[in-house]
Amino acid sequence: MTFSEFRSIIETCPDGVVLLEGRRSISDGDAALATAMSKMLAGLFPKLRFRSGNAEGTDQAFSEGVAQVAQGRLQVVAPYASHRKSKRYADAIYDSPESLTKIQDDEVAYKTAKASPKNKGMIEKRHKQGALLAKAAYLIRDTMKVTGHSEQFPKPIFALFYVDMEDSMAGGTGHTIRVCQQEGVPYAFQDSWQTWLHE
Repeated sequence: MTFSEFRSIIETCPDGVVLLEGRRSISDGDAALATAMSKMLAGLFPKLRFRSGNAEGTDQAFSEGVAQVAQGRLQVVAPYASHRKSKRYADAIYDSPESLTKIQDDEVAYKTAKASPKNKGMIEKRHKQGALLAKAAYLIRDTMKVTGHSEQFPKPIFALFYVDMEDSMAGGTGHTIRVCQQEGVPYAFQDSWQTWLHE
């Protein structure tokens, strides 16, 4: 994916949402590149909105870049409403699975299980107490970021990921990528988007 191809997608929907996320484990150098990338995009595309997941690591690095330009265009979907409240941006827009209607919750759960079938049992028990509740909340959140659920939180038009290049489909990031594939959301990994900084 070249920057020119990315720009063509953005031009079709200049006020769309770009999903920015990836692994919790990221080197300082790559985190700086993620921040520079999102800052550049927020500056170049003044109507574009950005969505991330409120996690440490890549999410935080990407979010910081957007926040340096326009906090109000940053959307953050947390696994639950009180997640990392001390690490929030004053003007960013926050949401979590608690805001979903019953119908939306069932639809997101279905798409979550479809993307990661091995977790189907856990998703079915997502409203029970205990460790399953917490794990399911993160996967539901990851799916919700991609599917969209309201006019304010539509489906993204693109996604940028920072992944383990030797196992890009691992963990929650891999789950989110599979949901992007299901939902037809185009995406790029760092081997593409890091080159955009020099184009």
